[in-house]
Formats: sequence, C-alpha cells, structure tokens
Amino acid sequence: MKKILLALCAVWSLQAADHDLYTHSVEAVGNYSFNDDDMYLKDGWGWGLRYNYNFSTINFWEVGAIQASFDYQFNQDYVGGGDSAVYRWGVNALWYADNASEMTPYALLGVGAQFFTHNLHGTDDGLFAAIGGGVEYQLRGDFALFGEGKYLYSGDESSLVTSIGIKYSFGQ
Repeated sequence: MKKILLALCAVWSLQAADHDLYTHSVEAVGNYSFNDDDMYLKDGWGWGLRYNYNFSTINFWEVGAIQASFDYQFNQDYVGGGDSAVYRWGVNALWYADNASEMTPYALLGVGAQFFTHNLHGTDDGLFAAIGGGVEYQLRGDFALFGEGKYLYSGDESSLVTSIGIKYSFGQ
C-alpha cells in the first residue's frame, strides 16, 4: 500500500505547475480594457501575443520570467466621437509562487509604450508602468491556461487590462 501511495504522489508531483520546466513560452490572449475616464476612450476588447523567457528559480523573490508583450485594441470609440486603435508594447518581469498544484499564482511588474492611431480629446502616445498578477492553470507539462489583471499607469491614459489566454511552453 505504501508503494502505491508513493507512486501516486510521484505521478501527482509530475503534474504540478512548474514554469521553469521549459525555457521558452508563447501566449495568445484575449483582453478587455477598463480605461480611465480622463482618457475619453470607451472600454473595449482586444487581443495580444506574448513571449516569455523562463528562468529556473528556488525562491519567490527571484524573477521567474522576462516577458515581451504586445496588446492590440481595435477601433475603440471615444466618448466625444471618433475612434482609435490602441497598440501596447511592453516588457514585464514575472515572479511565480511555485507550489505542488496545477494552479500557480504570479505577480508582474513592467514598463511599456502605447500608441493611438488617432490622438483625440487629449490622448497622447507615451510610456506606461505596469503592475499586476495572475493565475496559471497547468493542463499538461507544456500547455497552460491563465487569467491576468494588470494596471497600466500613464498619467491620463491609464487602464486596467484583464486577460485570459493559453500558453505553450517549449525548449529545455
């Protein structure tokens, strides 16, 4: 009986979420942006792509991944008329709270730039700082689902962006 329980524990630990099994990962995301009222841009849907370079970590305070991100929101309407697409490029550091389950929470901190196709009602292209977090659910060793929320601070052009997506990991 002990051997069976030990074998089950070993199999269970292989299913545990572990971001550092693979050195690279790509993510496809769908997002919804809650824009600051000073931005005069209505809330809206978008999509994004991300690339992670993962590091092997032992402690939570060690950076688990560096992420390059691209988010796009198509033809968002301005409150006072007109519309604009929003392009956001960013670089984030991710800290994973590794554990023995399929669910892995993480925190992120980053910087980036956002560009508007039509700068109306005082919106300006510029830099932003990002802070947020999320939860990753491991489907198997190389596939995961995740949900994330991050606040992008850029003065009057600030937003809360919520995302869900799928992650594929590769490389050793």
